[in-house]
Amino acid sequence: MRGKFITLEGIEGSGKSTSLKDIANTLDKKSIDYILTKEPGSGSLGKDLRSLLLSNDNKISSEVELLLMMADRKNHLDSLIIPNLNNGKWVISDRYLDSTYAYQGGGRNMDFALIDELSNSLNLPAPDLTILFDLPVEIALERAKQRANLDRFEKEPIDFHNRIRNIYKARAEEDSKRIKIVDSSVSFQEVKDQVVYIISQFLNE
Repeated sequence: MRGKFITLEGIEGSGKSTSLKDIANTLDKKSIDYILTKEPGSGSLGKDLRSLLLSNDNKISSEVELLLMMADRKNHLDSLIIPNLNNGKWVISDRYLDSTYAYQGGGRNMDFALIDELSNSLNLPAPDLTILFDLPVEIALERAKQRANLDRFEKEPIDFHNRIRNIYKARAEEDSKRIKIVDSSVSFQEVKDQVVYIISQFLNE
């Protein structure tokens, strides 16, 4: 039986990475075999592509950024995601295609039709479930600053991040069956409770 594909999305500092552990613990209790991964950077070419995309030293156009993201994603799918799904393992990925619509489509103001075309041409599968971590941009960026040195995306102006958040929320409205929103502005425990509830509901479907 094919495994399930779950993705985590959200603006910088929204708490996605922290919640991976809570999802893993929930799946462990159900004895579900899974892998945890992330984008960009987890495919066989991922380390080099991630460095190109996140480094503050690189000045690249929006078009090049989009193509590098898609190249990383296709390699990630071919080398890691699809083989594991076909072997019956669940795949939990920190970021996937919704990030491109939000960051390149929303943040960079790129044409969604181009992203659609690339996605269809590369035959990118849709996740079975997406958890969107949402909170005000000001709070998210403050958390990101406290966490580590800011990367190329995190250093963008606040309008960039607000456009990203707006696209995420719009996509969640359009595809509410797949995309479930977590209020990430509350306490860690409350975020955990929301995530565990969403995963538990998904397991019971």
